[in-house]
Amino acid sequence: MKNLTTRLVILLMLALMVITGAFDYFRLVRERDRLIEQTRQDTRIFAETLALAVSRNVRRGRTTEELKELLDEILARPGLLWLAIYDPSGQMVAASVRVDATVPPADDAIRETIRIRAASSTILPGKGAEGSLTLRTLVRGEESGGSAILRHIQPVRWPDRRTAALELLQSLAGVEHEFAGSIRERVLGRLAVLVVFVLSIVAVTRWSIALPIRALIRGARAVGGGDLSQRIGVRRRDEVGQLADEFNRMAENLESAHRALVVQSEERLRLEREVQQAQKLAAVGMLAAEVAHEVGTPLNIISGRAEVLDRNLATDHPGRRHLEVILRQTERITAIIRALLDYTRPRRPTLREEALPPLLARVADLAAGRDRAKRVRIHLDLPGALPRVLADADQIQQLFLNVLANAVDASPPGGTIRVTEGPDPVLRSEGRAGILRGEATRPCLAIHVVDQGPGLSADELTRVFEPFFSTKKRGHGTGLGLPIVEEIVRAHDGDVEMLSIPGTGTEVIVRLPLAGEEANGSAPVKSPAAGEHGR
Repeated sequence: MKNLTTRLVILLMLALMVITGAFDYFRLVRERDRLIEQTRQDTRIFAETLALAVSRNVRRGRTTEELKELLDEILARPGLLWLAIYDPSGQMVAASVRVDATVPPADDAIRETIRIRAASSTILPGKGAEGSLTLRTLVRGEESGGSAILRHIQPVRWPDRRTAALELLQSLAGVEHEFAGSIRERVLGRLAVLVVFVLSIVAVTRWSIALPIRALIRGARAVGGGDLSQRIGVRRRDEVGQLADEFNRMAENLESAHRALVVQSEERLRLEREVQQAQKLAAVGMLAAEVAHEVGTPLNIISGRAEVLDRNLATDHPGRRHLEVILRQTERITAIIRALLDYTRPRRPTLREEALPPLLARVADLAAGRDRAKRVRIHLDLPGALPRVLADADQIQQLFLNVLANAVDASPPGGTIRVTEGPDPVLRSEGRAGILRGEATRPCLAIHVVDQGPGLSADELTRVFEPFFSTKKRGHGTGLGLPIVEEIVRAHDGDVEMLSIPGTGTEVIVRLPLAGEEANGSAPVKSPAAGEHGR
């Protein structure tokens, strides 16, 4: 920007200097010619007056010494360097010179002209013959100061009516001094004008050009750096304003294209993940079917033989303890295989109007007996009359059993799990992270399951619904509980949301569509965090 401003100022200065310099040059030349011409006119008038005085003094018979004294007195006139009187024969009668002047030698051509003129004619009054001997010559560098000298020859009437001459040398030092003063005044004036002009140009270019272009540069750098929200606040109707408007329009188009590209990329990524998930599920389904086929029959044989031994062994038999371990582990393997089959081959729900309180009570009893050593208490804080939901009772029971089982596993010994209902989350919003799966588009009933466990981090929350991901110790979970919960709520056109605060606890919100008349006049229940997390 400095280069542009400096270049513009220099070009304008050069143009102004050339234009004003040429104009001032011609004006000064005319002024100098005018001053010289004025000096010539004054010298001519003075010479004519002096010629009359000399003519009278010669007729009165003044001597050469008296004429010289007369010339010495007249020489006191400012600028006069030399006065000389020539008789009709061209001889110098009297002369006077200023003490500090260097007088040029007499011009022989002038003397010869005077002699020829005196011999050929006489001067008669009113005939104008004087004018024929009036010679004006500008001589430069003859004075000691180096100034120009104006030489003037004035005809004089001699007593015998012949033509004599009077010579004057007038210094032009005063004219040159006045001319030099005019130059100084003109130069100083032009410099002042030039300074004001430069300052004005700098101010105008800074306000009108530099600042808008700097804004354009900053905007271009910001857009080039990836900040497509950058806009230029230049509101003008000239070309700079049009450029700023076009830049803002370009930035808006780029931002819109970038947003569309991001949406397309996210959609493509989501589809790729769904494809990968489908491929993974297909592989898991094939694996589960193969495992069920290969493991099912031996497992049934082991389970059957163990049950036969259990019935035949005495209660106090020392091998009964090992037999009970075998039965528990076969039941665990059977549950894992069943979970795999349920996840990979979900059953279409049979929807009926169901009341949740009795179902939740049964699930709470089952979940409480999962780990009696921890003495975890499940508190059902539900109103007496909850609206019915449209659901498959078996699948909803499996859903809440998985949720409560996770809550029991996460709770500390002696902790309390609270099951309640309401549209708003129970955990406070400060430091809370969350994730939402599914999308409830109909009026729903929201059931909250809140534990007092260690909670989950934001990174862990983003993966809780991934198959086989688990925060439990190895061998204590399959990582299929929450993925099965997600599949069930999606099949019911509901959603599930998990909120957590590290060190405080975790809240799972299950939203199920209301049934029949309960849904009329009700709005879909949405968590405030639903718009903040991906599905």
